[in-house]
Amino acid sequence: MKTTNKLLKWHTLLLFSLISVMVTSQTRREVQFSLDTLYKSHKRLQSDYRKLLNQWKVYDAFYLHVKANVLDKEFINEPIDNGIEMFNKSWSGVASRMELFEDSTIYLIDSLNQLTEQNLKLMAQNETYLRLLTGSLKEAAYPNTEKELIGTWQLYLNPMQVEGKAYKSGIISHNPFTHADSLQQYNIHQLDVLPDELANIHFKDGRKQKCFYEVENFSSKKPYTIHCSKQDDFKMTIHISPMPTGLEVSYEIPLDTTQVLYFHGVMKP
Repeated sequence: MKTTNKLLKWHTLLLFSLISVMVTSQTRREVQFSLDTLYKSHKRLQSDYRKLLNQWKVYDAFYLHVKANVLDKEFINEPIDNGIEMFNKSWSGVASRMELFEDSTIYLIDSLNQLTEQNLKLMAQNETYLRLLTGSLKEAAYPNTEKELIGTWQLYLNPMQVEGKAYKSGIISHNPFTHADSLQQYNIHQLDVLPDELANIHFKDGRKQKCFYEVENFSSKKPYTIHCSKQDDFKMTIHISPMPTGLEVSYEIPLDTTQVLYFHGVMKP
């Protein structure tokens, strides 16, 4: 019996020893795992801290830069909370000035566009006067025969209209009574009289009209007429009169207006 009890005690102690060793071993592994986990978290937090520190340095440098350029010198050392409020006020003022600047820019652009349009009109009028003056100063040339009409002729013309009724009427010239563009499409600046009754009419808007022509009652001393046509697409009657300044030219402008409009000027080779 005693031997049995001793064996039982011995077995019990051995079992407790084994259990103690197992428990101690398991606890160490868990502790080591926890330590490893904590170390990894620590390293990760250190990396995040360095990134945040770098970002903070960038933001801090930007804040200092903005303060130096936006705020007055006496507010340079203000804390960030006060600085944000000052920035908002300053930005509101800048935004208001930008809106005023934008409105002023739009107004200036509109004014410049109007000035440009007026300048173009004045340039067109000056060109007309210059061509008239140049045409008047050139030596007059008169074709003595109908064949001498063949060649290239330069035309210096000005728009005109008749104002008033019979015995109380007059010729109005240099008058912008219609839009310049509508006049330019009928303003002839060059006439090419070709053999076989062919002609090329060059308009100031860039168009070139090919047509046939017929001279009626040619004379070197009195007015005569040149009829230009191309089927039903184009018809024009040009009246020519020999004058001291050269061959004076006149033709009606086919515009739908209450007044009859003309181009009148001189024609020189």
